[in-house]
This record gives sequence, structure tokens and C-alpha cells, in this order.
Amino acid sequence: MNIEQYFKEIEKEVKGNYEFAGVARKKGFDPVAEVEVPLANSLAERVVGLVSVMYPQVLGTKIVERIIELEKKFGSLDPAVALLIAEEVARERFCKFETHLEAIEAGIRIAIGYMTLGYVSSPLEGFIQIKIKKTKAGEDYFAPYFSGPIRSAGGTEAAFSLIIADYLRGIFGYARYDPTEDEIKRAVHECYEYHERITNLQYLPSEQEIEYLMKNIPVQLTGDPSEDREVFNYKDLPRIETNFLRSGFCLVMGEGIAQKAPKILGRVAKLRQKGFKLSDWDWLDDFVLFQKKIKEEKSSSGVRVGATYIQDLVAGRPVFAHPSASGAFRLRYGRSRNTGYSTLALHPATMAITDGFIAVGTQLKIEKPTKGCTIAVCDSIDGPIVKLCDGSVKKLETFEDANKLYSNVSEIIYLGDILVPYGDFANRNHALEKQGYVEQYWLEQLQKKNGPNELFPSFELAKKISKEFEIPLHPKYTYYWSQIKYQDFLSLVDWLAHSRIVNGYLLLPYSRIDKERFSRGKRALEIIGCEHLVSIENVILSEKDTKYLFFNLGIDLDEKRAIKIDDEIDILIGKIFEKPVLEAVNSLCPYEIRDKAGTFIGARMGRPEKAKLRKLTGSPHALFPVGEEGGRLRSFQSSLEAGAITAEFSLFFCENCMEETIYPKCEICNTFCVKKDYCRECGKSYSGKCPEHNLGQPYSERKIDIIKYFEQARKKVGLRNEDINFVVKGVRGTSNKEHSCEYLAKGLLRARYGLNVNKDGTIRYDMTEMPITHFKPTEVGTSVFKLKKLGYEKDIYGNELEKDDQILEIFPHDIILPACPVSGDEKADDVFLNVTRFIDEELEKIYGVKKFFNLMKTEDLVGHLLGCMAPHTCSTVVGRIIGFSKVQALLASPYIHAAMRRDCDGDEAAVMLLMDLLINFSRKFIPSHRGGTQDAPLVLNVHIRANEVDDMIFDLDVSKKIPLELYEAAEKHLMPFEIKMEQIKNRLGTGREFVDVEYSYETNDINGGPLCSSYKTLPTMQEKLASMMALCSKIRAVDVADVSRLVIERHFIRDIRGNLRKFSQQGFRCVSCNSKYRRPPLTGKCTSCGGRLIFTISEGSILKYMQPALDLAHKYKASPYLLESLELTEMYIQSIFGKEKEKQMKLF
Repeated sequence: MNIEQYFKEIEKEVKGNYEFAGVARKKGFDPVAEVEVPLANSLAERVVGLVSVMYPQVLGTKIVERIIELEKKFGSLDPAVALLIAEEVARERFCKFETHLEAIEAGIRIAIGYMTLGYVSSPLEGFIQIKIKKTKAGEDYFAPYFSGPIRSAGGTEAAFSLIIADYLRGIFGYARYDPTEDEIKRAVHECYEYHERITNLQYLPSEQEIEYLMKNIPVQLTGDPSEDREVFNYKDLPRIETNFLRSGFCLVMGEGIAQKAPKILGRVAKLRQKGFKLSDWDWLDDFVLFQKKIKEEKSSSGVRVGATYIQDLVAGRPVFAHPSASGAFRLRYGRSRNTGYSTLALHPATMAITDGFIAVGTQLKIEKPTKGCTIAVCDSIDGPIVKLCDGSVKKLETFEDANKLYSNVSEIIYLGDILVPYGDFANRNHALEKQGYVEQYWLEQLQKKNGPNELFPSFELAKKISKEFEIPLHPKYTYYWSQIKYQDFLSLVDWLAHSRIVNGYLLLPYSRIDKERFSRGKRALEIIGCEHLVSIENVILSEKDTKYLFFNLGIDLDEKRAIKIDDEIDILIGKIFEKPVLEAVNSLCPYEIRDKAGTFIGARMGRPEKAKLRKLTGSPHALFPVGEEGGRLRSFQSSLEAGAITAEFSLFFCENCMEETIYPKCEICNTFCVKKDYCRECGKSYSGKCPEHNLGQPYSERKIDIIKYFEQARKKVGLRNEDINFVVKGVRGTSNKEHSCEYLAKGLLRARYGLNVNKDGTIRYDMTEMPITHFKPTEVGTSVFKLKKLGYEKDIYGNELEKDDQILEIFPHDIILPACPVSGDEKADDVFLNVTRFIDEELEKIYGVKKFFNLMKTEDLVGHLLGCMAPHTCSTVVGRIIGFSKVQALLASPYIHAAMRRDCDGDEAAVMLLMDLLINFSRKFIPSHRGGTQDAPLVLNVHIRANEVDDMIFDLDVSKKIPLELYEAAEKHLMPFEIKMEQIKNRLGTGREFVDVEYSYETNDINGGPLCSSYKTLPTMQEKLASMMALCSKIRAVDVADVSRLVIERHFIRDIRGNLRKFSQQGFRCVSCNSKYRRPPLTGKCTSCGGRLIFTISEGSILKYMQPALDLAHKYKASPYLLESLELTEMYIQSIFGKEKEKQMKLF
């Protein structure tokens, strides 16, 4: 199946799902009697579908056609398209709006939506409104308001939204904003207060930068109050309505226009070339120069913050290496079929030797080139080198060996390679770092000289090749010489002088007497990574390592059958002088020996991998309120005991039965009801607004007979009372605009199958995101027959698909779901099999139509469609199930991740069955508060287009090998753009965007590593911390004393003091209904249910980290200052709670 046939097949399947769901929705059991997720085949359709949530009149207009027309003129995603479509919408050329200001706001929303690919909620939630305010001269000017969700737009588009607003200001003749001195100072003060008291801004501008921006931005950047904290100074300003902190203002100022000014300057320059004046942005040139000068002054002052990845340490999540420490993860350029797009790879033995803290899908926070990454497995790179408890040194080559040996390891000398794609350096514009000399580098040098294509030659052939083609010695036969000092090298040579060779094995003296004398030489042998075995009297090198080591030192044992080692060493010593060890070795060896170490990368553990069913607070099964009567568990069983519940419901009236109801369809006579509005003044409902008070809201708080509704739902789905032996949970109350509730029978069915509802009516499964470009049928558990039916007819070599170990290139909409056998959480195959059964029963018993799925086993799920979403987005991407892996991650084409506007640096995504989305989702369920539309599937992307996804994917490298040019450029620390390597962006418009995506490193099995991090399996924080510190103590690249300091400073002491502060400000909570009180009622009981009251902050939560912190400080010899700080905190706690009494205990 070619790619065009594939896209047509996906679209055909989606349309079939829509038609089926449409028939069910017409039955009227949902707030709206039609499918509420519009299809989008292009960026223009997504944008219009998204904005139609606020302005339904934009649907069916010529906006989509006009955007496509502008794209043909200027190019896809060109800012000129955004400005022109914003202007035309604001001029009401396509449809009318209630006011001219609303038309301007609609234009801005469509332009922001276009620049953010129509995926995120920022056009709806991040940009709030435009207000017209007065200058000091009495002229009208623009004040765009922003809120926190603008963050999802990204810094560049948040900043560009100011350009869009100002462009329309100029078009319609409004004045420039003229800030007062107090408004400028308020901006500085507010940004710093937000950064220090709320959350860290990614970029905190200097005071001078903020002042410069405030004086020059031609519109008043402002926002709604978002925090419950006020500014300390510059309050009650006439043109700033609030004294509370405004997250939207701070985000657009700091992470937007200040951080992204150089990018915005570039955009403005290009727009001017296309005829846009934008004259009120001339100051940007000077600002960028001014900003550069400030940054240079900071860097020249010598102030340098430590590596940020290690500063935010969390107890229980180990540090694997300090920044650039010898023995940390060794940089290796390349991409495997399961890496790229911020996912890096480690050898499975490396993952095992870190005590299983790193599993497939675990997030690492790393030193460079990215801030974070997820980890995949690759067994064709180098694994760790470890020292065993008996002193032997061993290279670990398999997961099984590493797993077995961990308890017998005293030191991890080298952690092994970390495989980093060139694209990750290119995307971050990070200077290339020197890589250690590896086999692929050697082969590129060999092939440049037209040598044989031999990646792993024998030692004899390697020597012959080096001599014939004048290239360095193959790295398999060299050591980490650059990692020892000259004196260590001499100690090693001295030890070798006292050795002897027996049957090809090198025996080095290591009796009890010799150990002290040759300890430095032994340590040097360990650090260069030479494998050896420690026996009672000797250190023994294998026949192979004996040959390799002596050849590195200029002694070829193949040529010298019988040698006197001490004589040879005497000759060797005469040839060397004090210099770096690698240079000394090169002066001895007949062929060049390159540095095997290269760059070491520090890292710590971030978030553990994730794959589990999403559950809202309280784990509800239905979006149906149970009120206070539902009790602490919010269960229908509790509300049934009460007999009635009080909550806010929509108002419907059945004209046939002359009864009020909460559903749009009467549950008695099965006819559609009339929607009513409620007047708060006269307490009556009307068809429309109250004629007397002109008031009307679509809901009212009232008491309903829950037994009646529950019984009707039970009978609808055919359940007997004794069948309901499970808890059915609802929500405390609905938060959507009309307080629409879900049909209760759906909740009964979900509870029956152990499923939970999301805020929009769907069932979501959350997973860590990871890319995959190729897979084997055996890795995903799908038969060859089934895959051939899905269009996988040939493998990557053009051979017919016949075996389950052939490698196949994944189609862009296809995904592999997790079915991890050891995680302890719900497996995706079990969950979605239950979802299909729930939907089938729902369709048959509630909607009265035939079943859709009729599945019997897991493999039957293969081929069915899903909706894929990332947090903070509003668009769903169609995915097709092709199998199930054992890892805890969503494995999908990089294009799906890019279409969700996410990379794979530890982010997570959610999937839902497409039929579930089409039947059970309703826009009426979306919460009405700010941010409610985030994570709501407002449009469905049915066709991924390579040029309409997140542009980060354009940097994905797709070549079969790493070019010699890259290795050589890395040694010079050149910038990525200074070399050429094939990437996705080189294929745009060629028709090869989705096919022949090649990779440079093979991996045998994508499931071949730890499947569940030990962080998740260790039950208590004490056990996590003990395992973490034990591991850190073993890793040579970790300063364990510094780790203990960081754990205490960055986690324990903050937690202790924070809880202690909260204890003094705490309230009280009811154990029955969970009601909270600032002060206890005079009755001493809960006023709602009469339940017992307890503290919200307990003594145990304050004390839990005190003793572990003190133990760490004493064990790892913390600084006197830190120890005293802990002891003072302990004394303060004892002054509140008292000192624990000593107890007399029996010895036995």
C-alpha cells in the first residue's frame, strides 16, 4: 500500500465511524443530537473549527478557502497569511459579528490559531479580549488581555500575538499606548514577584529590558488576575484594573516578547519585505542589541549557575552523573528506529546496572544538548564497564548479565553510551560536542580511502587495515587512555614490568603484599576500561586483552613469540616523556590511537514512565452530580440512601408529560423536551428570558429524586439490583456553562467495566510519548496476516512480508499501545477491550442500535481507530492501532507527536477510542472556567500533512549513516548548521516525507530492557532513597556527598519548612464528606453531615523527612552550616510538638 492509498483508507474508516456515530447521536441521549467534533483535513479547517467554539458563524464561510489562497501566495505558515486573514475577518468580509470589537478579537484569534497550527487552546483561552482604553490625551488605544493558557502557544507565537493586535490597531486608526512611569514600574515589580512567588519564568528579563519593552510596545500588554496574591507596590493604577498578579501578562512579557525578541525581529523584517509597514516596531533592532549587551555584561561578570538539571533534584530519583564527569554517559551520534525527536537511547545493560531506575520510557534530565529526554533501548552501542566486589573489571554486554551482577558490583566505572541524534543538536542550535572514537567513525574514515566495508574486523585485519590505509587503530582494540594522569600511566607501566605471560594470559602480581605497592597501577588499569579478573595472587588479563594492551604500548605479541616483559618495558620507558597520556601512548603505538572518551554527559532521573487509565478526582464513572449526598466517595449508593440530591441541573420540560426533567429527552415518554431558562428573581422557568425581569440562566439548583433516575438507568441497561455489586461514582457538581449532565445509564456501564470518565465524557488512557519509525511484527504481537491486511506488504529491504522478525516502516497515523506485564497499572489492551464492550452495550441498550465492535480478544483491536491528544491542546489526531508493546509508552510515528505539537522529552499524551469520542464527547460538558477548553477534542485531524505539524520534526535526521563531516565538525565544536546531513526538512515537497526514513543504529528488540522503573516498584520513600543513595555510591561519575546535600536542600528541608508553615495556617477537614473549614464550627462537628473533623496538615507530614535528612547529613558528612540548619529546624519542630520520649526496650 502506498502512502496515498493509506491516507485514503484512513479517511474512509473515519467517515464510516462518523456515519455510525451520527445515527446513534440522533437518538437524543446526549446534550446535542449530532457528533460535535468537526473533521479537519487541513490547517485552515482546523483553525476555523477551533475558533467556531466561540464564533459559530465562521463555519461554512469562505475563510478556509481564503487561507489556502493566501498560502499559495506566501507559503504555508507564513506570518503574512496570519496578518491578512486577521484583517479580513476583522473587516467582517466573511461573516458579521455583534460588535466591531468582537470582529477584531475574532481576527486575532484566527491569526493566533493559524500560527499555532490549530492545535492549542491559546486562541480561545490564552488571548482573552481587546479593550479600548484612553491615552493621556484622550485618544483610544488597544489593550490586549492574556491569561495563563497563552503558554501553550509557545514564546514566539505569544510574542507575535502582540504584532497581530498592533497591526489591526494601525489598520483601524487607533492610537499608540502611552505608559505612565507607575505602569512601567508595576510591570517590573509584577514579573519579578510572579517569578519568585508563583513559578519560575523560563526567561526572567532584566529590569532594564522590561522598562525598554513597556516604553515601546504600541499596545498595552495586560491580563486578567490569575493568582490569589497581590503585588506589594504600584497598586490601584487607573488603567490596570487589578492588584492581583497576572500570569498572562508575565508570560507574554518574559517568555514571549523579551525572550523571543530576536525571532520576532526576523519575522518583522521579512514581513516588511512583503509590504507590511509595522513602523511602530522599528525599536526592535535597538532592543535586540541592547539585550545582547546586557547578556554579555552578565557573562563577563563571571557569574555562572551550576548545571540546571542537577539543581532540581527529587529524593528517590538518582543522579546518574555529575556534569561532564569522567565515566558519565558517553556521547555517541546516531539514531535508532526507536529514537529521535528528544528520545535518546542507552544500552539495556546500562539500564539494568542502574538498579532498574532507568526503564524504557523513563525521563532523564540531562546536561546537553536538550534539557530532558525519554530513554529507549539500543543494544548496538557500548554498555557499561563495572568493577566487581572482588576487584575484577568487566564490560557488560547483555541485560541479563547486568541484572544478575548488580548486587556484586562495587563501582560503575563507565555508564556506557548515550545515543543522541544530530537533529537534537540542530533543533536546539547547540554547538556540536566531540564524540569518542567509535567503530562508525573509523569505518567512515576507511571508506573515504576506499577501504573494505568491515565494521568489526578481527585484530589482525584491523592492524593490516591501519597500516595499508593509514587510518587510526580500530577503537575496539584501544582504551580510555585520556582518562588517566601521567603518574597513573607510569604506575601501570611499572606494574606491567613485574608481570609475566603464561599461555597467552597476562598475570600481574596482586598478592596481599603487592596490593598496596601496585594499587595505583591497578586503578589505572580499571580507569582505562581494560577487562581483568582478580584471583588470589594475580590480576589476570585474557589472551585478547593482553595482545591489545601491549600493542597499544608498542609491543606486538604476534610478532614476538618469546619476550622478556621487563626488557620491553625498559625500552618503552625510554621513549616516553611527561605529556598527556594519550600523546604518550601514540608515541609508542605504530598506529594512531584516537581518544575513546570524547564528551561525557551528566544526567539525573526525571519522571518515571507512565501508562495508565486517566481518573479525575474521585474517579467518577459518570458526569452526573451526586451533591453533598454522595458523601466522601461521591457514590450513587450514598445518595440513594439520602433519597434525593441537591445540585445544579439544566432545565428541560416535556410538553407531552407536562413534567420537568434534567435530560434533553424525556425518560418517561421518550420524546424530545423543550429547553427552559430560569429566573432567579421570581424563581420560575420560562422559554427564553423572564418577561418581567429580563433574566434567564440555562440551569437552576434544585432537589431531584435520585432513586427515580437511578432506577430508570438501571432498567435501561438491563441490570438487576443484585448485579450492581460495585460502587458507582458521580461528580460533586458539574462545572460547565449550562450544568449539563450525562445520561446516568452510561455511568452504570462504565462502572461495570471498571472504566472512568474524563471531564468531556470520553475515556482516556495516558502514556509517555516515544517515537518509532520502524518495528518488527514480533515486537508488537501482531500476526503477519493481520499486518498485511493493514497495508504492510513489504519490509524495508523490499522483500515480501512473510516472517515476524522482518523490519517494517511505520505509517504516519499508526500507533503501538502499551501492554506492560510488570507495571501494576491497567494495560492498554485490557482497558480498550473493555471500552469496546462498554460502547457496544451502550449502543445496543441505550441508543437502540446495533453493536459496532463485537471484539473477542486483544488482537481484534488492531486496525481500529483512536483519537490522540497532548495536554493543553484542542485538536485530536486520528491514530490506528497496529499492535501492543511491552513498554509503558505511546509508540508512534514522529509525525503523530509533531501533529499533537509535542516532542518526546518526557511529555505525555492521551488516547481514546474514536467511537467513544464521537458518541460520548460533548462541548456542553467542557468546564466554563478559564482553561476549560484545554485538552478538549474540538476538532479532528484526519490527515497529517508534513508541512502543517510542529516544525521541530523538520530536524529529524533520516540518513542511514553518520557522515564523516559530522564527526570532524564535532571535534572542532562547529555549529550544526555548518554541516549537511539529511533531515526531514530536506524532503518537504518531494513526496518522500513519510517514506524511506532511515536510521543509523539497529536495535534487536524495542522491548529489550527494564520495562518498569524501580522508582515505581519500591513502595516507600525510605526504600526509594536508600536504593538511590546506594546506586549513587557505586557510580564513579557521581559525587555522592553533593547528592546528599542536594536531596536535603532541594527536597527535604523545603518540604519540612513548607509543611511547618502550612501547619500554622491550616484548616480542618470532615472525614465523611471532605468539607473544609478555616476554623472549626462551634458544634465541633461538620455542619454539612455531622462528621468528625481532623487537621488538614498532620504532624506526620512535617516529621516524615526530618530523620532521613539528619541521617543523610551525618552519613555523608554535610557541611556544618547545613547540619546546624537541620538541627535548628528539628528544635523548632520539637518546640511545637514536644520531644519524643525515650522508650526502654528489651534487647531480645
